[in-house]
Amino acid sequence: MALVELKGTAADCELLERALDEQGWPVFERRGQMSEVVDRLIWYVVETRFPGSSRNAARGARERIELLADELQVDLQVQAVELLVRDPADLPHWFAYEPPATHPRTVSLPQSLRWRERLDSWLAEHAGTRDTGRLVLARTPGEARHLATRSLPGVPRYGGRVAARRPSGGSTRPVAPRVGRREGSSRLVRLVVLFVVGAWAGASLADGHAGGVGWWSVLAVLCGVAGGAATVWRAMAPGATRTGSFVFGCLFTLIAVTMGVSSARAAPNVGYGSSVLLVGLVGAVLVNGVRLLVRQWSWQRTAPWLIPALVPLCFGFLPGLGLGIHTMYLDAFGLNLEDVEIPRAYQLIAMLKLTACVSLWLFAPSLLGYMKHFHLYVKDRWFGNAVLLTVSVALLTQGVLGLGLVPAGQAGADAVADAAKGRTPAAYYGIEPEWVCVLPVGRLDGVPVDGGALSVTTAYLKLGDAVGTVVLWDPRSGSALKAPLDRLRIAPREKRPASCASR
Repeated sequence: MALVELKGTAADCELLERALDEQGWPVFERRGQMSEVVDRLIWYVVETRFPGSSRNAARGARERIELLADELQVDLQVQAVELLVRDPADLPHWFAYEPPATHPRTVSLPQSLRWRERLDSWLAEHAGTRDTGRLVLARTPGEARHLATRSLPGVPRYGGRVAARRPSGGSTRPVAPRVGRREGSSRLVRLVVLFVVGAWAGASLADGHAGGVGWWSVLAVLCGVAGGAATVWRAMAPGATRTGSFVFGCLFTLIAVTMGVSSARAAPNVGYGSSVLLVGLVGAVLVNGVRLLVRQWSWQRTAPWLIPALVPLCFGFLPGLGLGIHTMYLDAFGLNLEDVEIPRAYQLIAMLKLTACVSLWLFAPSLLGYMKHFHLYVKDRWFGNAVLLTVSVALLTQGVLGLGLVPAGQAGADAVADAAKGRTPAAYYGIEPEWVCVLPVGRLDGVPVDGGALSVTTAYLKLGDAVGTVVLWDPRSGSALKAPLDRLRIAPREKRPASCASR
């Protein structure tokens, strides 16, 4: 709710009121006498409605009103802003049911019939065997009974007695106070985030990443998770005590750590469990930022930010997009992409990696979504645009080059260095180097070789083949040889032999 002062004529007032109506901001009060020709002071009490966080909302309301005044070119001053949060209470749920007929206790009945009546009453109140199908939301048992028996248009009235029960049974138990419906959902999301953070800390401990100073940092994270869970629980359950909230925070953290340790031990490789949890947490933060951006803007305004981020994903369905990684790797050996045939499965895997690297640009629209959610992107948007443009270019460059192509070239250089020292380089996205000895089929001088001379006593590093031509890397000259695959007999070796003459 904002109190604004407008200095202007009746035309300015009419212009402002029309703009407020188009924005959907109701005017609750207007004070002052308007004039057609003389500027007068007019005060308005306006309710500005917009999505976003309650933090910094007062500043967001002021800047939105000032931005509207700047667009209208009117002399308007915001004098006071008060945060007004409308969050309906999450009322308890009740179910209307017809209690079964029972005999008074003073009436003498066979024991079996008495127990049968008690069982029917218990089932009707706790299992819902006699529900009428009406759901009631009420604060007190009396209000719930009244709403359960109230007639509704088009619904037949029940002739017998109708009562109201809770989902867990019981109709006379005191109802605990509830928090707001929207705030309760946001607090539940916070608990989920805290649980994932606690699981990541447990996985880090199991993976052995927390040694020395790292151990204390993980312990600090766990203390933060326990404190945050206790705070959120006390806010969600107003009747909870400090001791109960502390116990809940400790149990919550213990369960999260146990889940993290279990996932880390079930992972195929050490460090895989904590890495997956961390990537999942970062991905959730990014997706939530994009969601906040869509929530703040219309799809027409959001599309220019999302389309550039989705284009790499669309092109990512083309496996050939990931061949740039193989090109950089093979370039270290002086080879081209067509010299080695890459299996389709590894082309797909490389494509997914390069797509993930390019999609690092999603940090930019996600950052914009959080800025708008916390009302930091209302006025002076030229500065925000400059920051986002800089971040976008940096992330796109870092994603494509720093995380995609440059590491591929470095992996190729490392493979060349390992081969020169006689070690077997590790496989890289479908390229599986191995040491081999070769013998010609027929005379050696009759084998056409591109790139040098072939020797039967030298061990070569086989990088692959394509279209019937095998690629062999010579560690002596540091060059690659290409020869017809059907003119050679190739014998693999587990490691580089000193000489192939003994073969």
